[in-house]
Amino acid sequence: MVKKYILWITIIAVIAILVGLVGCGPKPIEKESILDTPENHYSQGLREFNRKDYAKAIEEFERAKALDPKYPGAYVGIALVLAEQKSFEKALDNVNKAIDLDDKFIDAYIAKGRILTKRRKGDDWIEDAVKQYEKALKIDPNSEAAYYYMGITYKQGFRFRDAEEAFGKVVAMKGEYADEANKEWELVQKIVRAAPGTKLGAKIALIDEIDRADLAVLLIEELKLLEILEKKRPRTYDTGFKPPESPLKYKQPEPKKELIEEIPDIKNHWAKNWIVDIVKVGGMELTPAHKFNPDEKITRATFANIVQNILIDVTGDQSLATKYIGETSHFPDVPSSHWAYNAIALCVDRGIMKANTLDGSIGINKPVSGADALLMIRQFQNVLRMTF
Repeated sequence: MVKKYILWITIIAVIAILVGLVGCGPKPIEKESILDTPENHYSQGLREFNRKDYAKAIEEFERAKALDPKYPGAYVGIALVLAEQKSFEKALDNVNKAIDLDDKFIDAYIAKGRILTKRRKGDDWIEDAVKQYEKALKIDPNSEAAYYYMGITYKQGFRFRDAEEAFGKVVAMKGEYADEANKEWELVQKIVRAAPGTKLGAKIALIDEIDRADLAVLLIEELKLLEILEKKRPRTYDTGFKPPESPLKYKQPEPKKELIEEIPDIKNHWAKNWIVDIVKVGGMELTPAHKFNPDEKITRATFANIVQNILIDVTGDQSLATKYIGETSHFPDVPSSHWAYNAIALCVDRGIMKANTLDGSIGINKPVSGADALLMIRQFQNVLRMTF
């Protein structure tokens, strides 16, 4: 009887200890200053996060958590850093913890939408992310952040018209996110006008500075250069007299065109097949060392030169190569002696490229974005339609 009593006392004591441990959880640390608060460390952590200093950001978020283990912002911040490290499941665990702690903490829903966007899992990731922003908007219908990141999600999902609408709402609010939203708004408006017709085109449209490989893909996929050259290249016919051949004479099969030599710097490049195709048809050239330089950035000067070469090839009009040589330059930043002056003047004259409306400059050395390249390709298509 005594033994049984002691056993029960022991069990009750153990249970009490376990309940106490679970109930207490980690104890908050003491503040070292009046400013040493979870909210301040969360705000500072977000600033470090936006500066991409993730080590300092996580330090701030962990400090916020140590000061108050039940503060939801700490878990939101940690979740954002984990998502940058592609630890998406851990990120979602943390952001869900924040929601469990406070289901009115709007930053948690916005962060969850951002994480789902970054993860892009399944066919419904856009809708899943947007649902989180909508939950945030139920709490605060005027949340700039919710609309801004909703726009980012739509943009990343190539739903550019939806992105345009979301960014437009942020711009109209004229608040903290207005400047960034305006940049995004202008970008997606440009992409909407350019109307990418392929998924590859849509992806490249989001690139700030395209390279030669990107342009090769755009010229083939969006301009449909291979088809244009097939249809538009002037055909030559041998009209000289030839005596009829005997129907019994054996005809040797025409030799196949030699395949292009392997280009050494594209062997493992993602755009190798597009590059080979465009080089074969003469749409873009190799260097004397037989290299393509796929990662070389495209400037407005090089873009104009490539367009000029294609236009000459398609029309057969060799005079286009020298049409503007010798004239006085129309552009303050491009002397008429510049190697690309003729190409630039040709592109501006045909409406493919535009000069700056304020000072008439071209910005010959400026990189070309994917959206700008698409817009110029659309203008180039119009020129080709009018030419033929």
